Amino acid sequence: MFFRKITTKKNGKEYVYIKLIENYRLDGKVKQRVVANFGSIENLSPARINYLISSLKKLHNELETPENKVKELPFSESWVAEVKIELERSRVKEALIEVLNENQYKLAEALIIKGMLAGELNRPVHEVCGELGLVEGTSLQFYNLVKRLGEEKIRQALIKTRLSSIQDREKNHNLIFIHLLPGVFEGTTFDVDVASNIYIPQSYHKQINLLLACQGNGSLIEFEVADSAEHYQEEQLQILVNRLINSFDGTVVVLDGEDRISGKSDRYVIARPAGEIPKEKITALDSGSVDLEHQICFKVNCYEQKSKVRIKEIEANLARVSAGLETLKADILLGKLNKESAVRKKAEAVIKANECQELVSYNFSEATQKFGYQIHEDKVKEKCRSIVTSTWAIQKQDLKNTILPAITTVHIKTDCLKTIRDQLKVPPMNLYVDYHYSPEIISGHIQLEMIKYQLSRGPVKGGEAPESSVRP
Repeated sequence: MFFRKITTKKNGKEYVYIKLIENYRLDGKVKQRVVANFGSIENLSPARINYLISSLKKLHNELETPENKVKELPFSESWVAEVKIELERSRVKEALIEVLNENQYKLAEALIIKGMLAGELNRPVHEVCGELGLVEGTSLQFYNLVKRLGEEKIRQALIKTRLSSIQDREKNHNLIFIHLLPGVFEGTTFDVDVASNIYIPQSYHKQINLLLACQGNGSLIEFEVADSAEHYQEEQLQILVNRLINSFDGTVVVLDGEDRISGKSDRYVIARPAGEIPKEKITALDSGSVDLEHQICFKVNCYEQKSKVRIKEIEANLARVSAGLETLKADILLGKLNKESAVRKKAEAVIKANECQELVSYNFSEATQKFGYQIHEDKVKEKCRSIVTSTWAIQKQDLKNTILPAITTVHIKTDCLKTIRDQLKVPPMNLYVDYHYSPEIISGHIQLEMIKYQLSRGPVKGGEAPESSVRP
């Protein structure tokens, strides 16, 4: 069926009508007939056309049965297994099971897997998880789960996993740095017409200000949402610090870039942008903190996203590499290539031509004729970032009895939390949007992003892993 404009003339005047036409076959010939008459084109304003489109979409979703939906996994089952292994290795599973019941954990696991491997599927999460065979659950069950992810018990349990996973390898393991990150939460809401039966989707944006705690290597530890970007909320800062010191016996350093902290505390020390530093001391900062007469100075590298154009170029290069390596994999399966030297030559040529030497690795076993490749997501994230370096100072008079260890260069890698997007995809009506996207729900979404970040720092998804060595 389709719409058609019908133009007629009567008494010297031209009239334009809109009709819904359908094709049908009769006696071997294709004919047309009018299904509905929408009257004069003047009755169809752009707003009414949008209402009609939204109504048709809603009707289409209601008519589409599960039998008509094609279950197509956007990822392999081996990738799902890798995420589950990483959940156990990082002790995230253990921490969640301490607080959640069995069914709630299954929902949480499915939500994490979907977020890491199929985040591009922009449909209600309970539908996607059900269709992909991850878990069966209702929209309300997923909503309540996300709300629970921001609860105090889960926060305390997850802090321990993040601290224990990095203390052995991080030089600054006895230091935690807190800084303020302005961000935005993005969701979707809808409005209805007078008859309450036509859904008009609308974007929802809410400015948020995160107090983020991280280790010196950039590993995220915990967060709190501040009420205002104008100044730190002392109460919320204290809540975050108290939560940290329950599992951490080191020193908390608050990076106050715009002199927002009004008071002092025995529970943390304050660092502010350093003034002029003697030239002979600047080079020494590369090796660690520098002790000046009245202050201790150290470097901070803040990672920010590169331009969208540059990121698209990197993504395009990765897509070309994947296509080339998949073609190579097909040639191996067809027996066109079987020697390691030939496979290596072609694989390295594809990777080098697209400037992905540090981003993609491959492996090939001549004995088993198995070929696989890996896209290193952590390296991709690094390449999509630019680094802004600054120098900070802690006044010695503020240390009091605090023994401050040497501070190596601090890395702030919190840009992944600058935009938090709704993962549930069950939009509320405009009237209830602030209730639906409550502070608890937003905190749960932030916690989900931190879990995904925590897992992504471990082994990443890739191709098969035969016994031969991986070549960069």
